[in-house]
Amino acid sequence: MLKIRNITLILLLCACFVTQNLAQPCFPGQIVTATMATGGSSVNKERVLWLTWGSTDQTAYPYGRHNRALSEGDKSYASILLGSGQYLCIEAEITEISGGAVNSYAPGNYAGDSMDDLYNIGGTGGDNQLVAGIINRHDGDESIVTFKCKATISGKPIRISGLVVADAESLAVSEYIYATADGNWNLVEVQKKTSNSNPYDVRKEDSASGQTIQFLRGNDDNTAAIAFLSFNPSAYNTAGTNPDLSVTFQATLKGNGLTALAMGLLVPDMDFGDAPESYGNPIHLLHNITFTDDGIDAVPEASDPDDGVININTVDYTPGSLIPTEGRYLGSVAPDHDGSLMHSKDALGDNNSGTAGTDEEDAWPIQYRRFSYKEYYLPHMQIQAQIAFGNGEVGDRISGWIDFDLNGTFDNDEISTAQITTTDINNGYVTLTWTVPPTRRIYNTYVRLRYFDKTEDYSLPDHAVNYGEVEDHRMYVLGPGVTNPTLLNRPKN
Repeated sequence: MLKIRNITLILLLCACFVTQNLAQPCFPGQIVTATMATGGSSVNKERVLWLTWGSTDQTAYPYGRHNRALSEGDKSYASILLGSGQYLCIEAEITEISGGAVNSYAPGNYAGDSMDDLYNIGGTGGDNQLVAGIINRHDGDESIVTFKCKATISGKPIRISGLVVADAESLAVSEYIYATADGNWNLVEVQKKTSNSNPYDVRKEDSASGQTIQFLRGNDDNTAAIAFLSFNPSAYNTAGTNPDLSVTFQATLKGNGLTALAMGLLVPDMDFGDAPESYGNPIHLLHNITFTDDGIDAVPEASDPDDGVININTVDYTPGSLIPTEGRYLGSVAPDHDGSLMHSKDALGDNNSGTAGTDEEDAWPIQYRRFSYKEYYLPHMQIQAQIAFGNGEVGDRISGWIDFDLNGTFDNDEISTAQITTTDINNGYVTLTWTVPPTRRIYNTYVRLRYFDKTEDYSLPDHAVNYGEVEDHRMYVLGPGVTNPTLLNRPKN
């Protein structure tokens, strides 16, 4: 029996994001079974949201159902609670099947499978309940499956960062798996069996339709590979007045017997606000993951089929890896990933958590953090704040809000915005200017700063956006002293 190759589209999320299998706020009335693996040896186990297939009963088959017929139009759903009533909603659809028919598949049902060793629920082999696979129904068939994937937060489309392709079993010499998408592939995980001298060959190919990762042949001996793809900007659907930012990719499976795929989605880390909850829950998708070099160079589509082939089943071969990058950010320190909401009275929730340290949010100038109302807070005075940023791009915007009237929200008339210019990039900061309104109240209040990509709506203080960072700050306004008239004045000595 030939091995199944799992195509895995993975979701890059912290483990504390819990898949809501029973609650379905994103897709009412649908079977929502996509989930993360709870077992397995992969270092990326907590980063993969597996899209599962075949279930028509949420309770009996909460992670999909093995060996069910799949058709064009079948979908896999995920609903992930972010907090404050906001959910990350993910939908993956099989839009086309050509060649042989396909079924759902739980890795581990074949003795040579590797997928269940890396990712599983309930154990390996027949104990694995994670039905992340799609398998060709008849021995020897070649099946070509096209997928469309999209994600939203509170109804707003967000960009999926990339895909992953994985060999869920161990390919034999006459089997292959191809995956094509508009982006760049990088081999990240390898399961070797170097005591078997037969090769496991991988190749990348560039074409007009994108880049293809090719698992050309294996050794049929518990050897496998997992490749990640980062999307090009052109991969996202931006057509029409309300683009859904969906992405598509195509996978080809061929075996002497049966071959399988598995799907997930790769999405970015997230940065949340940390002002009190009344100010809303802004979300910035950081898109801050990149890959180290895997040593496999892509070749042109028309090149010789043997060009660029690398045997990864050797002691000397080292795959690439996932590494965080800084992205575009406010202040002097790039944000870390927020695994949960950070609301706090002092707006220091983000500073006091994560790996970025206590100076993660430092863009608000020191002079405006604590001051007498007579310095900057009399009506018609101006607050001119130099807001530092890192890795900025011309045309992006930085917006700031000050809650002058202390009504617990950031209002439309409390915003200041600057568009980043070449001069600003050279200086490393933009200047935001507010005129203090007569309605201001002389009490401590809050400031919100947001870095926006040039394609995003920069006028809202609490929506989800791609790229950038959000910083919340407590602004301490020292008012006039108050004398209690019921107390007698104490005479001076």
